[in-house]
Amino acid sequence: MMSTTREKQGRLSPPQHHRSANATQRRRVNEESISRTTSITPSSNSSSGGEHQGHVEVETRVRTASVAAHSSMSPSEEVVLAGANGIMTAQRSGEGYVSDKNERREQAAQGQLNHRINSDPSSSTSRTSPPRHDSDNWTESGEEVPRRNLTELDVAALILNKMIGTGIFTMPGTVLLYTKSKTLSMALWTVGGVWTCLFLVVYLEFGSAFPFNGGELIYLDEIYYKPELLATILFSGWFLVLGNSYGNSIAFAKHVMVSAHTEVLQTKDLDSRLVRFIAISVLTVVCLLHYFSGRAGMFLNKVLFWYKTLLLIVIFAAGIHYTKTNGSQWDNYNDLKERGTSLDSLAAMVSIFYAYQGWENANYVTGEIRALEGRTPARTLKIGAFIAVFLVWILYILVTLAYYTVLDYDTITDNHSDLGLVLHFAPKVFGNTRALKICIALSAFGNILAVTYTSSKVKQSISNQRIIPFHRFFSRDSDTPKGALALHWVSSVILICICPTSSDGFSFATGLFTYGHLIVSIFVTVGLFWLKGRVREVLPNYRLTFFRSKWIIWPVAIIFTLGNLLVVVNSARSETRGKIPRYWWPATFGFILLGSFFYWGAMMLMTVKVKSKRSDKKEETIGSRIGFEVKIYKADEGPPEATSEEMEDSIRVSRQDGSKRRVGYEFSGFFALCERGCTKVKKFLAKYMF
Repeated sequence: MMSTTREKQGRLSPPQHHRSANATQRRRVNEESISRTTSITPSSNSSSGGEHQGHVEVETRVRTASVAAHSSMSPSEEVVLAGANGIMTAQRSGEGYVSDKNERREQAAQGQLNHRINSDPSSSTSRTSPPRHDSDNWTESGEEVPRRNLTELDVAALILNKMIGTGIFTMPGTVLLYTKSKTLSMALWTVGGVWTCLFLVVYLEFGSAFPFNGGELIYLDEIYYKPELLATILFSGWFLVLGNSYGNSIAFAKHVMVSAHTEVLQTKDLDSRLVRFIAISVLTVVCLLHYFSGRAGMFLNKVLFWYKTLLLIVIFAAGIHYTKTNGSQWDNYNDLKERGTSLDSLAAMVSIFYAYQGWENANYVTGEIRALEGRTPARTLKIGAFIAVFLVWILYILVTLAYYTVLDYDTITDNHSDLGLVLHFAPKVFGNTRALKICIALSAFGNILAVTYTSSKVKQSISNQRIIPFHRFFSRDSDTPKGALALHWVSSVILICICPTSSDGFSFATGLFTYGHLIVSIFVTVGLFWLKGRVREVLPNYRLTFFRSKWIIWPVAIIFTLGNLLVVVNSARSETRGKIPRYWWPATFGFILLGSFFYWGAMMLMTVKVKSKRSDKKEETIGSRIGFEVKIYKADEGPPEATSEEMEDSIRVSRQDGSKRRVGYEFSGFFALCERGCTKVKKFLAKYMF
């Protein structure tokens, strides 16, 4: 993402671009239109030696990675590190932000824009020491942004709604089937909570350093920036294929069907075609809800936060009350003599990680987190995340405890059903099953709602970099990611159609994403060793939040990495008769990475320079020879000559979305004919079908 010879902030010097008269004129008009529609404050850039004093600036959200290019910006785009307050200011323009004068006025009139305030309680102009450029001291004074920004409750709701889907209602039986011990299972659920907190702390550190939409897309690209685009494309391939709503869409469908057919006692008795139809239907409803009304989606997200919390508390209380009246089944194993192996326990951890999956959900939309009075965005992220994760951890332990005390071993580990809590727990505790079936279906709906919102934002961030086909469509609309919602719908539907809906098939398919995410998290954790150095290339005084000492980084990173490797390696070796072998987890993940690697290799091959055969000796690449030229534009270097206005705007915006890069394409010959044909088809469809 960044150039291989990146210089530190104090050593950056603005490149001299020889632009055409038309390009210069377009830029001047764009700057003038922006300056007329934003608040104007005189300032001076003390951090760059006062070279650009008195320029018009608009204070905006601090974007760590965007600072590296501040000296290569034109005056209207200059990024300023404001001395005592540690405030960065930048002129915002281009896609992803409202830059058109009339559109801004319209939105302001409708109340769709708000001004953020300087909410940092610790900032003070009386400081004599150098400013701390850590995440808790960043501010967002005067920024104009869409009103739908995320508060602590939004952050907590996004995380809790993804974590509490149906995993806690289905996975306790799966875990017990692996371990064959309730005591060991409870211990593993506790360890899973501790491990999740470690996950969270690592990701909060990265989220504070790189507050952009995209999560691991940005983190991996920042740390593993060589070879160019490799980390981005490998992550994108995995996320586009497996980062979807398959699991809880299927779970929602199953619970709806068993609530309608009370005679159904086993998952295998359900019609798989009807399960898939209902799953696709609920997914479509959620995508359309976000498409047409983002506010309604976020409102429901907060309502379901309180609903799920109350639901799990009621289940625990009812279970304990039943146990006091009818006795505990904790030690009832029905003469079971066999015990699970260590490999089975590690496979069980994958199922537990699936149930805890979701702690990273807010990191995918960090770029939309709001600075409330008295708090910065980084603090908002931390508060909301810790509230959600600790709450889920406690609730999971309590519900699993109630589950294991009410039911005996054979009932919980029914091999033909992943609906044990509904089919066996509810009749004993509540007297009927239908109400709880509907409640769990609503819980699954909340997961689909949260995952669809954040996953579509990640897919939009991928599309913004222009590394996938039809990127213009998939990156449409920065506020409501309409194109990315369509992409999320397609990827989810494909998985719903091809993956099995049986109990074991469901467990295997949901474990695919969890298994891959464990591997991704290992690389993110290892990146802690370079995180501070990467950020200090831009902010020399930056301090990490949780890992300020190497004596903290080394133990946490090593233990966390080795623990994850232990689970990743050994869980794939677990085999149970009649079940899908778990070695297909790493095999599937490997196939996806291999395909992504070939995609990256083909793209890079198009950029390889060859000896020019042109009469004007213009530089040629393999891509230009065959008519499919690929160009990588870096924001640090600025737009080159003869670049379209659209690409210029896109490159400027790449400084704010964290990618600092755009990929461009030029077609000729056969590929140009294909492009024109696709354009005609698009116009025809737009005219006669939409």
